[in-house]
Amino acid sequence: MTQREPGSRPHPTETGERLARLLLERLRDVDFGGVIDLGRRTPGLPAPTVDRTPHVDVAVIALDADRQAVAAANVQQSRDAPRGRVVPLGADLAALETDFRAWDLARWEDLTPEDYTARPYPQGSALVPGAEGVPFMSPYPASVFKLLVAVQVLRSVDAGRLDLAERTVNRTPETEGIEGRSLPAQGAEPTVEQALDAMITYSDNVSTCLLLQQLHVLGQLDADDNALNATFARLGMPTLQVNGTDPMTGTRWGVGEIHMTAMDTARLLLLLQGGRFSPPCAGGVEPSGLLGSSSRRLLLSLLEEQGLHEVLSTTNWCGRSYPPRGIPAPVPARWVADDGTVRVDGIDYGCDTRPCNAAAEVSFSHKTGLTENFGADVGLVTAFPRQDGRRYIVAVFSNLGYRYSDADRPYDADDDPDGGPSEDGVCYSRRFAELGRAVDDLMRRPWVWSD
Repeated sequence: MTQREPGSRPHPTETGERLARLLLERLRDVDFGGVIDLGRRTPGLPAPTVDRTPHVDVAVIALDADRQAVAAANVQQSRDAPRGRVVPLGADLAALETDFRAWDLARWEDLTPEDYTARPYPQGSALVPGAEGVPFMSPYPASVFKLLVAVQVLRSVDAGRLDLAERTVNRTPETEGIEGRSLPAQGAEPTVEQALDAMITYSDNVSTCLLLQQLHVLGQLDADDNALNATFARLGMPTLQVNGTDPMTGTRWGVGEIHMTAMDTARLLLLLQGGRFSPPCAGGVEPSGLLGSSSRRLLLSLLEEQGLHEVLSTTNWCGRSYPPRGIPAPVPARWVADDGTVRVDGIDYGCDTRPCNAAAEVSFSHKTGLTENFGADVGLVTAFPRQDGRRYIVAVFSNLGYRYSDADRPYDADDDPDGGPSEDGVCYSRRFAELGRAVDDLMRRPWVWSD
């Protein structure tokens, strides 16, 4: 334990030393390496257990009543560190002794253990050139990257370059966007504020394409002078990057081009909700250095309206034995019908969420991400009045998308037990909810990890 002056307040990294060890234990207990790989399923046979250590990046920051960091921890599991590791943190809570690399699916999936260890990472794959330490190939963040888009759009609003009430401009009307959905015709585009709402609260891809176009028009994503990347690098979060998107359509969200890491994302959320790096990192980062107060309030309100409670929080699946209950947060009322069921962007979850909403203990303002090969959830947890007062930030990134499930997942009566899990709409392994609940249990009992 680091020595400090008698009576002084411990630094979050000092307080977080035991938290990090316990967090790593919980990550091991959840056992993401026990998932089954539906992508390698042979017809007539059960899907095999994944045969490569998944890459999972978890960060937690505990906050006091003034929204300042009192403890911080970052743990990782990967092919480079199969048993997992505690990541050292600097005075500004940045991850140290880690060489973050761009995700390469073929490297993770196809190389033998010997080749994976022996073969060097390719030139240009370092997220922070010159960084030294344990290599960690950082999973693609999927739709969590929309948080970065929202921040840069709101910075443009703060600078007077955009107005929330103005209509977004589609540079390629009725062109196919992401996942086959057409971009809107001229005159039918949403406003900037409407697009932000749709992009954050239910992860609308068309709105994201339109906002990316706006950033390109403003010169914020130029290949040779990327202002978005420069923003986060200047604020001390250089692993937060958006590269290679198409200026005309806002599409082309490339794996290996868009990056986020758990600790930098947690630090971004720390600034967003009014906290500060303690002590301030070089440059003296304050919340106002990220966004103005009205823009921060807007983005936090959108994160709080998140309809996709199906990862670390699983309230959309209330009442089911699978997945288990994660962080005990409610689904916002805008998504809940009179019968308690949730419908988000055409997805009908079909579960009565009223019992879980009534028993909720915390709010969870968050953003999720999902593709076939990647799953993520990041956000701010705040206890409701008359609860224990816990408040913390959690960020989880992984290379486990809907391709991966659990061997003990229940089957519907009409399913073939040898064919794999039922197609019931559950897209994430139960292990995400178990990790969410484990983190929440740690944070509700600070005496377990703090002195």
